[in-house]
Amino acid sequence: MGLYFKNSTSKTVWVAYAYSNSGCASEGAPWSKIGWFMVTPHTDAKVRSGPVNGAKYFYYAENQDRTLNWSGGFSTQLPDGAFDWCWTTGSTDSRLLGMRKTIAPVTSIDHTINLV
Repeated sequence: MGLYFKNSTSKTVWVAYAYSNSGCASEGAPWSKIGWFMVTPHTDAKVRSGPVNGAKYFYYAENQDRTLNWSGGFSTQLPDGAFDWCWTTGSTDSRLLGMRKTIAPVTSIDHTINLV
Protein backbone atom coordinates (compact mmCIF):
# COMPACT_ATOMS: atom_id res chain seq x y z
CA MET A 1 0.00 0.00 0.00
CA GLY A 2 1.28 3.44 -0.80
CA LEU A 3 2.17 6.20 -3.22
CA TYR A 4 4.69 5.39 -5.95
CA PHE A 5 6.46 7.30 -8.70
CA LYS A 6 7.42 5.42 -11.86
CA ASN A 7 10.23 6.84 -13.96
CA SER A 8 9.54 5.92 -17.59
CA THR A 9 12.42 8.04 -18.91
CA SER A 10 16.07 7.23 -19.58
CA LYS A 11 17.27 9.80 -17.01
CA THR A 12 17.30 9.75 -13.21
CA VAL A 13 14.63 12.06 -11.80
CA TRP A 14 14.15 13.64 -8.39
CA VAL A 15 10.65 13.90 -6.91
CA ALA A 16 9.05 16.08 -4.24
CA TYR A 17 5.43 15.70 -3.19
CA ALA A 18 2.90 17.23 -0.79
CA TYR A 19 0.20 15.57 1.28
CA SER A 20 -2.57 16.64 3.66
CA ASN A 21 -1.32 17.33 7.19
CA SER A 22 -3.57 19.09 9.72
CA GLY A 23 -0.47 19.71 11.87
CA CYS A 24 0.59 22.36 9.34
CA ALA A 25 -2.73 24.26 9.48
CA SER A 26 -1.29 26.75 12.00
CA GLU A 27 1.43 27.54 9.41
CA GLY A 28 -1.19 28.79 6.95
CA ALA A 29 -2.03 25.65 4.93
CA PRO A 30 -2.83 22.09 6.07
CA TRP A 31 -0.19 20.49 3.80
CA SER A 32 3.31 19.05 4.22
CA LYS A 33 5.86 18.79 1.42
CA ILE A 34 8.82 16.44 1.32
CA GLY A 35 11.65 15.71 -1.12
CA TRP A 36 13.84 14.74 -2.85
CA PHE A 37 13.32 11.09 -3.78
CA MET A 38 15.63 9.67 -6.46
CA VAL A 39 13.94 7.48 -9.08
CA THR A 40 16.35 5.84 -11.51
CA PRO A 41 15.40 5.18 -15.15
CA HIS A 42 12.66 2.59 -15.75
CA THR A 43 12.07 1.89 -12.06
CA ASP A 44 9.55 2.98 -9.45
CA ALA A 45 9.97 4.30 -5.94
CA LYS A 46 7.60 4.12 -3.01
CA VAL A 47 7.48 7.51 -1.30
CA ARG A 48 4.58 7.04 1.10
CA SER A 49 3.19 4.02 2.95
CA GLY A 50 -0.42 3.25 3.74
CA PRO A 51 -3.64 3.28 1.75
CA VAL A 52 -4.11 6.23 -0.59
CA ASN A 53 -7.86 5.76 -1.27
CA GLY A 54 -9.12 9.06 -2.65
CA ALA A 55 -6.25 11.13 -1.23
CA LYS A 56 -5.07 14.32 -2.96
CA TYR A 57 -1.36 14.85 -3.57
CA PHE A 58 0.78 17.46 -5.27
CA TYR A 59 4.11 16.70 -6.91
CA TYR A 60 7.05 18.19 -8.77
CA ALA A 61 9.82 16.22 -10.47
CA GLU A 62 12.90 17.05 -12.51
CA ASN A 63 16.07 15.44 -13.79
CA GLN A 64 19.55 16.47 -12.62
CA ASP A 65 20.22 19.09 -15.30
CA ARG A 66 16.58 20.30 -15.19
CA THR A 67 15.97 19.64 -18.89
CA LEU A 68 12.93 17.53 -17.93
CA ASN A 69 10.33 18.53 -15.35
CA TRP A 70 6.82 17.71 -14.30
CA SER A 71 5.24 20.84 -12.86
CA GLY A 72 1.85 22.42 -12.37
CA GLY A 73 -0.01 25.45 -11.11
CA PHE A 74 0.32 25.05 -7.33
CA SER A 75 3.38 27.09 -6.36
CA THR A 76 5.49 26.58 -3.27
CA GLN A 77 9.14 26.96 -2.32
CA LEU A 78 11.35 23.88 -2.75
CA PRO A 79 15.02 23.90 -1.72
CA ASP A 80 17.83 22.10 -3.54
CA GLY A 81 18.57 19.82 -0.57
CA ALA A 82 16.42 17.27 1.26
CA PHE A 83 13.46 18.73 3.16
CA ASP A 84 10.31 17.87 5.12
CA TRP A 85 8.36 21.10 5.60
CA CYS A 86 4.92 22.61 5.86
CA TRP A 87 3.58 24.05 2.58
CA THR A 88 4.31 27.70 3.43
CA THR A 89 7.88 27.10 4.64
CA GLY A 90 10.74 28.32 2.46
CA SER A 91 14.38 29.32 2.67
CA THR A 92 16.93 31.51 0.93
CA ASP A 93 18.12 28.54 -1.17
CA SER A 94 14.59 27.62 -2.33
CA ARG A 95 13.06 28.01 -5.78
CA LEU A 96 9.39 28.85 -6.28
CA LEU A 97 8.12 25.85 -8.25
CA GLY A 98 4.68 24.76 -9.37
CA MET A 99 3.39 21.35 -8.33
CA ARG A 100 0.83 19.20 -10.14
CA LYS A 101 -2.30 17.93 -8.40
CA THR A 102 -3.36 14.29 -8.51
CA ILE A 103 -6.15 12.46 -6.74
CA ALA A 104 -5.82 8.73 -6.12
CA PRO A 105 -8.91 6.71 -7.08
CA VAL A 106 -11.18 5.94 -4.12
CA THR A 107 -10.95 2.23 -4.97
CA SER A 108 -7.13 2.22 -4.95
CA ILE A 109 -4.95 1.33 -1.96
CA ASP A 110 -1.86 1.91 -4.15
CA HIS A 111 -1.37 4.77 -6.57
CA THR A 112 1.44 5.15 -9.10
CA ILE A 113 2.28 8.41 -10.82
CA ASN A 114 3.98 7.70 -14.13
CA LEU A 115 6.63 10.22 -15.16
CA VAL A 116 6.83 9.91 -18.94
